Amino acid sequence: MCLFSVIIPHYNSVFLLKHLIDSIPVEDSIQLIVVDDRSTEDISEAEHLVTARGGLFLHNTTGKKGAGTCRNLGLEHADGIWLVFADADDYFLDNAFDIMKRHADSDADIIHFIPTSMNLETGKASTRHTWCEKLVRRYLAEPTEENELMLRYRFMVPWSKMFRNQMVKDHGIMFDEVMAANDIMFSARCGYYAKTVEAFPEKIYCVTRSEGTLTTRHDEEIYWSRAVIHKNKYNFLAKHFNLKKYGYVVPMGFRILSNAARQGYSAAFIFKMYHYFRQEKVTLINIASICYSFRHLVKERGIK
Repeated sequence: MCLFSVIIPHYNSVFLLKHLIDSIPVEDSIQLIVVDDRSTEDISEAEHLVTARGGLFLHNTTGKKGAGTCRNLGLEHADGIWLVFADADDYFLDNAFDIMKRHADSDADIIHFIPTSMNLETGKASTRHTWCEKLVRRYLAEPTEENELMLRYRFMVPWSKMFRNQMVKDHGIMFDEVMAANDIMFSARCGYYAKTVEAFPEKIYCVTRSEGTLTTRHDEEIYWSRAVIHKNKYNFLAKHFNLKKYGYVVPMGFRILSNAARQGYSAAFIFKMYHYFRQEKVTLINIASICYSFRHLVKERGIK
């Protein structure tokens, strides 16, 4: 068994994948797994990049497309003590794996690090990572129950973390096989089943932003997928928590609607989502979440 299994879904981004792979050391302690999601461009170079260094290059032949399906295929072959996830257009920072090795003897089931981000078009710093950075820094400054639960349930992306493979296997945790937000429920379930979590101030990962990706593309089917996953997360947390006491762990449905309006979706589409949330009894305005954000805004900006 190796120390880390690095799982990467890939689709039509050979050049960026090469940059990511170059940021991962060639070591026996690191298992590299790339799963191609039926790319339409020539992927022979990508496959060679991976196999030449002893990694696994898998092809998604399941009939289902999406990063969630690819990540699940990667999980089936992961032998590492720790699972590390990356997207093909991102990359690891210098010394990232040396940093992770220093924490690999931890008894925690999830270890969080501070990410950073960059805009691929401009080469300038992006803001895509800032929410995750805030959650880590708040927990490091005050490791309260509130800040720990926020770290467990509101740090919803799989990158810039280490997951204990055995924990994921023991509880049969998988990614949703949907076109968008496939990682929300994976992260929520891991947050729930992790016996202990830790966070460290080191930076190990850079997430990128570019036009045409799922995070920037306007598509009603994709956005609706996000709404359904939000509902599923709400139901999952409502089952395990008293949301009157711990309501801050659930993001507001209103933000899904307001983001849709800001991104230019039609009023009819937004009303359809609104009706769906009301029908599913998903909270739209969460006072506990608002209070949490306001308290920390006051602290971090030194507002008196």
